[in-house]
Amino acid sequence: MSDKNALPSFPPPPPPPPPSRQKKRRSPLVLGGMILGISPLLFSLVASIFVDNAFNESTALGSTPLLMFFTLPIGVVMVIVGLATGARDITNQ
Repeated sequence: MSDKNALPSFPPPPPPPPPSRQKKRRSPLVLGGMILGISPLLFSLVASIFVDNAFNESTALGSTPLLMFFTLPIGVVMVIVGLATGARDITNQ
């Protein structure tokens, strides 16, 4: 077969990119802070499946959402710290 009748050759595919660093895991503080902040409410919601008066404030189980006065501020601080460390890690790359 002559060169005039040959199909034009295509350039070879580009080489694969070099392996990059492994993807860094996010800080678990953001998710942990969110879960900690609403954990008393989650506990009461799960308990309401098994107990009839789970949200009655005259019972001990009904007063657990009041614990959010303590857990919500701590959770917010944890989320802010997690977001700040994540932003710091991104800017350091």
